[in-house]
Amino acid sequence: MNDLEQKILKLKKCIHVENSAPVFDLQHPVNYIVNLKPDLKVSRGMFLPDPLARGTFRAHPITIRALKKDLLVGGIEFDDLEDIHICDSCKNKLDRQFWKFCPFCEANLPENS
Repeated sequence: MNDLEQKILKLKKCIHVENSAPVFDLQHPVNYIVNLKPDLKVSRGMFLPDPLARGTFRAHPITIRALKKDLLVGGIEFDDLEDIHICDSCKNKLDRQFWKFCPFCEANLPENS
């Protein structure tokens, strides 16, 4: 089972405490497309809204390359898939569910913390 399948199973198990109903409607997923524009002036690991292009964010090219392209987001406040890791190289705190490698120093991230 791959990482995405494991996360989907975890989402399916989430239920409301009050009525035991599923929290997320996985039968009707919503896809969001976010446009990223390379900008060397933006610090690594950061995303800034582009004031000239609605729905577009500026980011350092290394940040864009480090970002996983298909992200599974259970909701705005959904932290259960959080996978916090302190980079062994630069000591920045990262959520590995979003990154292929460290966006700050380009160090590899371990498979499991």
